[in-house]
Amino acid sequence: MKKLSMLVVHICLLSMVGFSGQVGAYDEKDVEKLKATGNCRKCDLYKANLERANLEGANLYKADLEGAILSGANLGDAYLGWANLERAYLIEANLKGANLTEANLEDANLYKAVLYGADLSNSNLTEANLKGAKLVDVNLEGANLSGANLSEANLEGANLYKANLKGANLEGARLDGANLWKANLSGANLKGKNLTGANLERAYLIGANLKGADLKGANLIKADLTEANLKGANLTEANLKGANLTGANLTNAIMKDAHIQGIIFCRTQTPWGEDNSGC
Repeated sequence: MKKLSMLVVHICLLSMVGFSGQVGAYDEKDVEKLKATGNCRKCDLYKANLERANLEGANLYKADLEGAILSGANLGDAYLGWANLERAYLIEANLKGANLTEANLEDANLYKAVLYGADLSNSNLTEANLKGAKLVDVNLEGANLSGANLSEANLEGANLYKANLKGANLEGARLDGANLWKANLSGANLKGKNLTGANLERAYLIGANLKGADLKGANLIKADLTEANLKGANLTEANLKGANLTGANLTNAIMKDAHIQGIIFCRTQTPWGEDNSGC
């Protein structure tokens, strides 16, 4: 009986040790190292509280920052390549000029974060909250922004080449001068958006809502606009050569001096009626 009681106590102690290890989460030495040196490659910072920390220019290559609190932190020019920032809190954080190449920011909260000129190429921003974020001239080439909240975000001059924006919320977002070549904007809400001179060559705009959008002078060469809503859109001088407009609605669209050579018209509602010339 005594042996059994000792065994139970031993098991309980092991359980407590295991539990306390989980609670600690991050490595305290890594936190101190980061604060002291600004160099913490591959560090364990899981759920660490770094709110308002000054981490300007810090090297956080491949660091585990999952769930970390970085709200208001200064990460200007920091290197966060391949870092794990899944579910991290970056509310109003300064990431100006930061390198986030192939970083994992899935479901991260970047509400009103400043990312001027940051490199987010090939990063994972699935379902991330970027509402009101300042993304001027940011490199988002190949980034996955599917389902991300980009409402009211400023994406002026951003490079979104081959970026996945499927299902992203772009309500109130600014895309002036953004490069959207080969970007996936399927089902995106771009109603009334100012896309004057935008580069949308070979972009996927399947089922996108472009009602009343200003696409004057936009490059839409070989863009896929299948089932897209372009009702009342301004396509003056837009280049639509080879674009797929199958099932698209261009009722009341302005198409003065638009380049329409090689367009696929099939069940397309145009200003001159239904066009099936490409079926």
